[in-house]
Amino acid sequence: MRAWFDQDRPWRSGFLSLMRAIAARDPSRPAPGEADLPSQETYRIGQRPVLAFPPREVASLDTRHGRLDIRLFGLGIWGPQGPLPLHATELAYHRSVALQDRTLEHFADLFHHRALALFYRAWAAGQSTAALDRPDEERFSFYIASLMGTDQAEARQSCLPTHARYGASAHIVRESRNPEGLAATLSQYFDVPIAVEEYVPHWIRVDETGHCRLGMPGASSFMGESAMLGEQVADRQHKFRLVIGPLDFSRYLRLTPRGEDLCTLVEWVRAFIGYEYDWEIQLLIKPEEVPAPRVDGRQRLGHSTWLGECDPAQPVSGMVFEPEIYAA
Repeated sequence: MRAWFDQDRPWRSGFLSLMRAIAARDPSRPAPGEADLPSQETYRIGQRPVLAFPPREVASLDTRHGRLDIRLFGLGIWGPQGPLPLHATELAYHRSVALQDRTLEHFADLFHHRALALFYRAWAAGQSTAALDRPDEERFSFYIASLMGTDQAEARQSCLPTHARYGASAHIVRESRNPEGLAATLSQYFDVPIAVEEYVPHWIRVDETGHCRLGMPGASSFMGESAMLGEQVADRQHKFRLVIGPLDFSRYLRLTPRGEDLCTLVEWVRAFIGYEYDWEIQLLIKPEEVPAPRVDGRQRLGHSTWLGECDPAQPVSGMVFEPEIYAA
């Protein structure tokens, strides 16, 4: 902890961050403010009685009787900002400095230690980042997952980082999923431009039982009501397209089939819409990143190969495919 507290720049250290560092260093011990016995704590918190206004929170760090001795300027009963009259601080200061008798100061530290440890505990209980220092005791993720209706065990098995999923909870929990929220979340996570094109035309295959056949009675054989020609129906209501880019070549390859980021992209879209809609992605690549075609096995035909010259002022269209086919 001495490395954490710079004697030449003590104002850079604060009480709460110091206690957080102590709690994170040894997760096997009770967190500050939760110990049942004093022997379970490796530190002692006290306040230095001074008459001046505190210039910073932490006055000094020292080792006493094998424990870290934390001395503060404020947050206790002494000083001009404390609850006791100023002459009480003057008495404690006189006994500690002039008479070298710190009995009164140490007696007050019995209450300072417990009160300030509980003060840190109250602060840490409402801090989601501080809770991550002790993963086995972290509860904030459980609260967010419960509000989202997400099973934590199932979320941890996904290729999508759990805290990235929880960070988008404001968009995911909305009953009406808007395309702007999906595009903004994906763009922020992958750090690339992403747009959503709605009402993409596609064909829906009609189930075998819905085919209309002459001479065969059935629910799909009523002319003008349920009879249809063909085995597929044109539709624009149930498919959208994610236009991603323009990308550099390395980022482009990460989103192609068998790319490293494709699984994460699929999990993001499933988190937003489930399996309700069909969707596809269109990858755009920067014109200066388009590689020259080579017959050496390093490029994949239809994936990362382009013929001819491209317009240097326009992004080049790459693959257009349905990721769900490759993520199954």
